[in-house]
Amino acid sequence: MPARTEGPMGIFDDYDTWCENGSICHRTVSNYIGETKGNATYGNSNGVIGTFDVVLRTNLNGRQAQWKVSLIRDTGPSLQFFNVQVNCWEEINLLPDNSCVVHGAGAPFVSGRWNSSTLFGNRLANSNEYYGAVNGGFTPSGDPAYPLGTLEGAYFNCYGNDNCYYP
Repeated sequence: MPARTEGPMGIFDDYDTWCENGSICHRTVSNYIGETKGNATYGNSNGVIGTFDVVLRTNLNGRQAQWKVSLIRDTGPSLQFFNVQVNCWEEINLLPDNSCVVHGAGAPFVSGRWNSSTLFGNRLANSNEYYGAVNGGFTPSGDPAYPLGTLEGAYFNCYGNDNCYYP
């Protein structure tokens, strides 16, 4: 289970300032909205080439998760992302997790910031914990392609037949 940390929610979108000094941060905006941010650094044997942020916003609507992905280039050359997707996972103790569905988020070119459209998940029928995870790949201008490490969102509960929520 990923670490859970919380920070205050600003009045305005603060994705490019919140959690800039950590590797991965989670925060709960409400019982039904959670955000996870990962700070990525990439480079080669000569050192760091650039940095960027990946943000996963999860909005729980009844027993359906809705996701948005934001990609923010901080330093380095422009980035071409490919096969960016959000995977829904059902947490299974002591066994591999079950995939709920995979949502393609796009293949954006990012010289500043990019926000995906809303990705609508399936109805989550089982009584269990779930989470979303972002993955894909990227190519910095003038450099080879890199895999995008998986960013796991905070777990949320969908117990019984009630609405899903963040604990």
